[in-house]
Amino acid sequence: MALDGRRRTFVILTGAIALVSLAYALDIRFVLAGPHGVTAIDDIGEAVAAGLASIACIWAASRARGKDRLGWALMGISAGLWGAGEVVWSIYEVGLGIPTPYPSLADVGFLAAVPFAFAGIRSFWSDAKGTSARWRVWFDGVIVSLALTSTAWAFGLKSVWQSNSSTKILDLAYPVSDILIGTILILAIRRASHQQAGRMAFLLAGIASYSIADSAFAYLNAQGAFGAVGNIIDTGWFAGFLMIGLAAIYPAAAPKPATTRAPLDLWQLALPWMTLLLASAGDVYASLSGHEIDLLMSSLTAALAVLLTLNMIIERREFLEMLTDIETARTTLNRDFKTALTGIQRLSEQVNEADHAYDADVRRLAADIHLQAERLDSLVEGML
Repeated sequence: MALDGRRRTFVILTGAIALVSLAYALDIRFVLAGPHGVTAIDDIGEAVAAGLASIACIWAASRARGKDRLGWALMGISAGLWGAGEVVWSIYEVGLGIPTPYPSLADVGFLAAVPFAFAGIRSFWSDAKGTSARWRVWFDGVIVSLALTSTAWAFGLKSVWQSNSSTKILDLAYPVSDILIGTILILAIRRASHQQAGRMAFLLAGIASYSIADSAFAYLNAQGAFGAVGNIIDTGWFAGFLMIGLAAIYPAAAPKPATTRAPLDLWQLALPWMTLLLASAGDVYASLSGHEIDLLMSSLTAALAVLLTLNMIIERREFLEMLTDIETARTTLNRDFKTALTGIQRLSEQVNEADHAYDADVRRLAADIHLQAERLDSLVEGML
């Protein structure tokens, strides 16, 4: 009952956050609170969202054990550093009323959060699931990272790379960091246990949300098109950190000790390959928008094709080995079963023979007793 109550509360809280995020987006889009009000709500709202996420992650760390404790602690530090960067951003825009310099101390906080998020997500890797060898996991990671890079290249990373901005390196740091974090998160979900699955899904949604905002910010900033009053893409940061907070307080059931290694779910097996659909979407977008598919994008597509082919060959080999093991086990089982049946039959025959011998002995003993009884009767009659 307590778990059902927590889940009901969690659903209500999720709905409330969805409504608040929608109102946040509408306020920015239509400047409902006026230019200064929108800027204040935008900047302070992001800082509050990151702060709440940090508090929720620290709370989750205090209740977790082992690797999960470390993972939530690192995620809490990451969200806290990002929130500190947003506080600096708010001081410039809301407190001083001037545009935030770029780069500034705010970017130090934003980028300092990346390694902690990466290490935190890596800590969530579980041995409860994942039948692939360690090198296969990293092989999948290469495929995922290339697919995400191809997608980002088509949707704006190329423009950032080709820009002549003096801050190009900083502009590139945001989307590249998001690609690394997205890759490690997808691999973490692939190896997540049943108790982690819900939390990892919310964590994926939150990081995907603010990663899209990061990439859009880098693209718009490189083009000089990021508005002074704010942009609707800011909703990605606001909603993203709130979803990370939801991931931290997700009402998961108590872990159950597993006596055997749990198999992977189908969605976990398919998740790394879903990124290939994103890469394909990037190619389609580039074609429909009139952009030429350049050498890098073609190279990424070719590399993905090669890696996918190698992966299919490796998987087919593993399947053949599995089928061979199953056939060997079936043959051994049949042989052992037939041997057992033969042994049972022989034992049954021996029991029957023993029964017959026992019956013969009983009849012989009865005959002897009857004979002795007759002799005793004769002796008694003679004496009389």
